[in-house]
Amino acid sequence: MDALTLFSWYYLGLTPEGEFQFVNANKIAKRLNCMVDDLMGQLADHNLHPDVVLNTNFPMARYQVDFQLAAEKEDGDQLQARAEAIFELYLGSRGTKRDWLKEIEEEKENDRRR
Repeated sequence: MDALTLFSWYYLGLTPEGEFQFVNANKIAKRLNCMVDDLMGQLADHNLHPDVVLNTNFPMARYQVDFQLAAEKEDGDQLQARAEAIFELYLGSRGTKRDWLKEIEEEKENDRRR
């Protein structure tokens, strides 16, 4: 499976048929008739393993919420175009590391201000 399709399905919930649905690794692996480890291997082969994505400076959760909201009113073609745009943004962020310590410090500072 190509990187865009894997990204769209695993991270955004856009099935290969262009429909939105909540999915997880188990559901995708079952549909692909493989083990979850095989799916994770495919993701890793495309540099899309969750460990890689989580540690990039890419706001995946924001895009997942945006995509979910868009799925309520957009058709399959619109969702596919949106997924491609998000994927391109993700590709542009690869190589940027997430600064976990900075985020923790910022969160502590925000808590102190409240």
